[in-house]
Amino acid sequence: MKKWCLILCSTWWLTACQSVNYYGQSIKGQWQILANRQPLEQVIKHPQSSPALIKQLQSIQKIRHFAQSLSLPTKGQYDTYVDIKRSAAMWSVAATPELSLTAKTWCYWGVGCLGYRSFFEETLAQQFESQLKEQGYDTHLSRVTAYSTLGWFRDSVLSNFVYKSEADLAELIFHELAHQVVYAKNDPVFNESFAEVVADEALKRYLVGRMEQFDNIVLRKKRQQQFAELVLDYRKQLADIYKSNLTIPEKRQKKAQTFESLQQSYQQLKQQQWQGFNGYDAWFAHLSNAKLNSVSVYNSLIPALTQLLLSVDYDLPRFYQQCQKLAKLSVTERHKILATQDTK
Repeated sequence: MKKWCLILCSTWWLTACQSVNYYGQSIKGQWQILANRQPLEQVIKHPQSSPALIKQLQSIQKIRHFAQSLSLPTKGQYDTYVDIKRSAAMWSVAATPELSLTAKTWCYWGVGCLGYRSFFEETLAQQFESQLKEQGYDTHLSRVTAYSTLGWFRDSVLSNFVYKSEADLAELIFHELAHQVVYAKNDPVFNESFAEVVADEALKRYLVGRMEQFDNIVLRKKRQQQFAELVLDYRKQLADIYKSNLTIPEKRQKKAQTFESLQQSYQQLKQQQWQGFNGYDAWFAHLSNAKLNSVSVYNSLIPALTQLLLSVDYDLPRFYQQCQKLAKLSVTERHKILATQDTK
């Protein structure tokens, strides 16, 4: 409760330069989750809980136990359940200028500046995106399946993701718990890449002995890597266009051509290497600078951090310690060190 009061007071202080309505919906949304959580054991034993829900919650208990063996902070985390009665935990809006890949940022107390703004109500996110579009920004509105409160509160299992497959649940929980181990202010690329590397290694260990599930994950990860490489290649092409001496109309034309080429390259990848797998069709339905940035955030430092994990013989606690040291550095220093890892 003390933490909640601190957040509340800090929020009101911030309203001097931030939107009262925005922080109001944030307080309301988080409070609804905190007020409606129930211990997993209580839900499992409740006579009205469905067999399907009970099975999923029991799987989560097993996942939490395994996470503890990896030195991930499970105490008070994902041991409660909340029916949020909506399809996503939150909706997130990101933006860039029309002819730039520089993300618009918003600064928040306690976590630093981030390249997105999140809402607990989809209509509010849509309204905010519309306002940004009217101002000339490229935008991307995405659904947030889960998020970490970085240890400020007990994160809960939410109804919007509870029915995922066991492997997907494990990966999600490992990822979110990793954010509580290492977090660097103002560096979402480092934070998300770190959590991705931890979740990937943890999931490999969790699925030992379950070859079919492991093979499915390997295939999904391969496609994910190919998708990221494709998008990041075209993102680099766009960066070169935006930095060039072309006129604004010429840049707009080149931008449209680059997006069209990306669409065509995706179709080739899908047909030639994925045997028609269409899991990314929705993502490619509409492209924007901000959408390409979202791939960069989650993938750019994965090779360097994977190399760092290898350098400590896949010892996760040692890897955490190395990354905690990196998190204390400036963004520039941190990325410079990781650049040397990526070339090894």
